[in-house]
Amino acid sequence: MLNPYFAFGVPAFLLVLYVAFALFRRSSDIPYLGFVLFIIAGFLTGFSLQVIQQAINEVAKTSFQHVQDTHLYSPYLLAIPLIVGILLLIVNLVRGYLKVKKVRLQSK
Repeated sequence: MLNPYFAFGVPAFLLVLYVAFALFRRSSDIPYLGFVLFIIAGFLTGFSLQVIQQAINEVAKTSFQHVQDTHLYSPYLLAIPLIVGILLLIVNLVRGYLKVKKVRLQSK
């Protein structure tokens, strides 16, 4: 799970997928694409947490230096996809809240 192609490739693919849906959302009138973006951001965050948990387990069994030498990257780099995922989740939660608020105001 800590293979660099897997640990950083899956988040990169999810980011590309997120950007594709975000661009499609701008040119489309489909109302639920914001929810799809939220789900993609959730998968990105969840996957990043699992990879970090695996890195923590390996560091606990061996050492930080051993994990860094084995996988050829610093385990601290695994925080980048997690932070991006959390930020995207927050953005989508705010968007969703504002949309619900707008719909409520329009229905009154």
